[in-house]
Amino acid sequence: MNVIPLVGLSCCVALLMAVAGVYLVRVRMPRPPVGVYTSSDIAVLCVGVVLAPLLYVNLPGVVVSALFGLVLCLAVQFTLAPVLSGRWAWGLALVAAGVTAACSGHPVAVRAGTDVMLAVAVVGVANLWTQSGMRSAHAAALAAVLSCYDLVATTLTQVTAHFVTQVQGRPFAPMLVLTGGSPPVAVGLGDLLLLVLYPLVAAKAFGRTAALLAAAAGVVVTSAVSALFALGALTEGFPLLTALGPLIVVQHVVWSRRLGGERTTARWRAGTESPAPRPDRLQPDAAVASALAVPAPAELAAGTWIAVADGRLVGTGDSPGLARRDARQRGTDTLPLVRQL
Repeated sequence: MNVIPLVGLSCCVALLMAVAGVYLVRVRMPRPPVGVYTSSDIAVLCVGVVLAPLLYVNLPGVVVSALFGLVLCLAVQFTLAPVLSGRWAWGLALVAAGVTAACSGHPVAVRAGTDVMLAVAVVGVANLWTQSGMRSAHAAALAAVLSCYDLVATTLTQVTAHFVTQVQGRPFAPMLVLTGGSPPVAVGLGDLLLLVLYPLVAAKAFGRTAALLAAAAGVVVTSAVSALFALGALTEGFPLLTALGPLIVVQHVVWSRRLGGERTTARWRAGTESPAPRPDRLQPDAAVASALAVPAPAELAAGTWIAVADGRLVGTGDSPGLARRDARQRGTDTLPLVRQL
């Protein structure tokens, strides 16, 4: 297999990561009114990704192209809308879709138009998910599920092969394709989306270093698979997510443990450098530590509230309020700390 397109594929992946990173830093997308991401949202997304190819292989190719064309057009529009006006974004999306569809029968032109629209859509979707609050844990869970599915669909069954055969050469095929042939030099939409998504999520959750390492890992995996094709060790489609997914999970676990959690979207937007420490890692201040160290008289029953000030017990009661009132009645002027026995 020709080496140049394989090298070009890795370069395209790296370029998309860089563009998506610049977009994340400079463009703030309007947040859709869908609340925050939860585990159930990721489960629904996984189910949709798994079932979509099974549905598409049973539809006529023209219908599949029309559906993907509509999806790409919408994705291009909401990606460009924060940069341009809404009308200009719609205009460019419709022109790109129209030109790509009109070039049917001209494989190079179809690939070029589809690749441009797909690249813009991936940058937008990855940023939308990241800026809408997708956590590193969610991205890792998504990668774990899709890596297993990719192995089954590509290696153990013919689902991916049938799907690629159906959409190859058609406008709006969900693949970034550099050359035709069998197999084509291409990367699927799901693979490309995970490659671009996780560095963005890592940047938000853990910082710039984590993002750069995530991007480097993605490029290395893509390049390694390309090298295997160039050497002839691989001759058919390879489930890229089977290699990439575990790396994403490992990165999430390592950074989460190292930093004690991940940064929220609010802390990221505020420019906070590190995640908020987990409650079990918070250290009590001197006053709290002093209050906890004060011994209680043995005659007090368990469940009694005690008020502590200046390192000594100044009041007791059956509730925090009663303990503080007892302290006031005993002449304590400062507001005491209270704890329960």
